[in-house]
Amino acid sequence: MTRIIKYTAVIVASALASEAFTVSSMPQKSAITSLRMSDEDSTSNEPSPVTRTVERGVSLDQDGKSNVWAIEPKMEVDSKSSEEQATSALFAVGGLAAFAVIAAGILTNLPDPDQF
Repeated sequence: MTRIIKYTAVIVASALASEAFTVSSMPQKSAITSLRMSDEDSTSNEPSPVTRTVERGVSLDQDGKSNVWAIEPKMEVDSKSSEEQATSALFAVGGLAAFAVIAAGILTNLPDPDQF
């Protein structure tokens, strides 16, 4: 009796999952925006919402083919002095040592599993 229920559940699940592979009949909206690769900020005259510049590394050309490129992150300069870096390193080492002491204390005081 349980085999029949299992088989029925598998068949129902397969039928419901097969709908995931069908083509949707709902119309899809496709917004076409022109993407430009420029570092200039046009603050003087705002572009219309259709032709606004979107910087996300993907664009479509006139044939509908997609182009993908990398957007490099902004460079950051480390402005910490050597004294601040040494303080940070000492703080990290101290935290690691405190964790090791607490962990060793807990692990040495665990009950013996052979007693149960």
